[in-house]
Amino acid sequence: MRVNVKKYLEQLQQLNGKKIIVTGGTSGIGLSIVKEVLFKGADVVIMARNLTKANEVKEKLQAEYKDQYIDIVEYDQSDDQSIINAVDVILKKHQDFYALVMNAGVFQNKHKQSLKDDMCLTIKTNYVGVGVLLNNLLPKLTGEHRFIFQGSLVAGWHNKKINSLKDKNLSAFQQYIISKSGVEALFYHYSTIENTDFAFYLVEPGITSTDITRDFPGFIHYAGKIFLKVFSHSNDRAALTALLAMQDKTKKNSFIVPRGLGTMMGSPKIKKFPKKRERPGLYEMFINI
Repeated sequence: MRVNVKKYLEQLQQLNGKKIIVTGGTSGIGLSIVKEVLFKGADVVIMARNLTKANEVKEKLQAEYKDQYIDIVEYDQSDDQSIINAVDVILKKHQDFYALVMNAGVFQNKHKQSLKDDMCLTIKTNYVGVGVLLNNLLPKLTGEHRFIFQGSLVAGWHNKKINSLKDKNLSAFQQYIISKSGVEALFYHYSTIENTDFAFYLVEPGITSTDITRDFPGFIHYAGKIFLKVFSHSNDRAALTALLAMQDKTKKNSFIVPRGLGTMMGSPKIKKFPKKRERPGLYEMFINI
């Protein structure tokens, strides 16, 4: 069942006076999260690689939400030094944030694959970059904060067995699956640490109308595009799982997915995190890089 976004948002508590940080907040689901938290009264910090685009987004949003604070922080999740610099800015200007939504990510198609720090860019950005961000930020933070991992239902699919995150013999789609499985491994690791101030959440957006099937064989690619057009939901609906993670009533360490067949669309619900998706081996590969 498709959910009415505005009606759902109206049922949620207001976020007035709370500061929300969103990585990758200039397009797609990230931009929808930014718009929805502004609608609920929050202030926003957008962490983005393209400052020109980020400032254009800020200008448009600020025209609509004149009384709310919107800031931009330069942030490239594939670059360790950029991450460290962004952490310094957060600690100096935004240490009072309420929630950090880790949404930024890439999907490299087979024609544009490249490496960063001797590993596939998709894995470096989607998984390792998030780990570097948290490793540099968490030890220096005090007070209550929420950390929201943007997952993907593909993390529940078959993972090719690898011995290192620097394995380069992976298809573009396997890189993506492993990178999102790594995000889940990070969530599980941090959710098992006793800390009364920090709360961790893993949210899945469901199926949205992207061109993620472009690297599949021809027939599957076109069939997939038709399926996504008919059965996927909008970025605005996909963003709602992150909004539920910001509610006071939502318990720590919750796994939040859309309702419906295959958790593909619908209003958000809390689900038990599957044991088979804990993947401690993937986390060990990260800490041993």
